[in-house]
Amino acid sequence: MTIKELNKSKTPIVKINNTLDKLAAKVLFPEKLEEANQILKTVGLPKLKKSHHH
Repeated sequence: MTIKELNKSKTPIVKINNTLDKLAAKVLFPEKLEEANQILKTVGLPKLKKSHHH
């Protein structure tokens, strides 16, 4: 596929950076995670309206 064809294509081309894998197992913001979990316990997930934006 040429660059021109890629630019016309609607599919995003994403290069996965494997160095991120070592971060996946780590909780970078434990306080924020704890806070979010507390909020979810008390409030629950927001009810999302189904939207059809393109």
